[in-house]
Amino acid sequence: MSLSGLVDALLRIAVQWLHVVSGILWIGGGFYTIVVQLPAVLAMPPAARGPAMAQIVPRQFRYILRVAELTIFWGVVNVFVSGRAQQLLTLDSRWAWSIILGALGAIFIYALVRARLGPWAVRMLELGPKAAGGDASAAAEQAALMGRIRRLGYLQLGVGILIVLAMVVARFS
Repeated sequence: MSLSGLVDALLRIAVQWLHVVSGILWIGGGFYTIVVQLPAVLAMPPAARGPAMAQIVPRQFRYILRVAELTIFWGVVNVFVSGRAQQLLTLDSRWAWSIILGALGAIFIYALVRARLGPWAVRMLELGPKAAGGDASAAAEQAALMGRIRRLGYLQLGVGILIVLAMVVARFS
């Protein structure tokens, strides 16, 4: 193998690794939020939820968006360094269809999280002090928002699993 061939192979491996790791962080972060963070916050007394959420929510939201963006970015780079980008124009391979469906799923989830989770997170933070002060309607709205966030998280995980399956098909095509 020539030096340029070795560099090309190492570049492909590095880009694939970055894409896979960022995808694991994205889907894993959503899983952690649903399985660990939300139940823990719901178990807290209402007076403690506000301060805890004020620290967790902005960080978690930024984290999910950044790793989603990195996953999508490295996925696009991966298509080009793989040397197979031209197959996307003909749509005559399982690889092309898997990549397109995976990319559409990732963009769908990213857009959904950005459009829905952001406003819900901001509203949760607004309700925190009211719920902590004993406002029953604020506490009820906060619990309803957490339910919506949990359902969105399950949707994200479900689509994430489908994306992973599409990428496995692409990898072995």
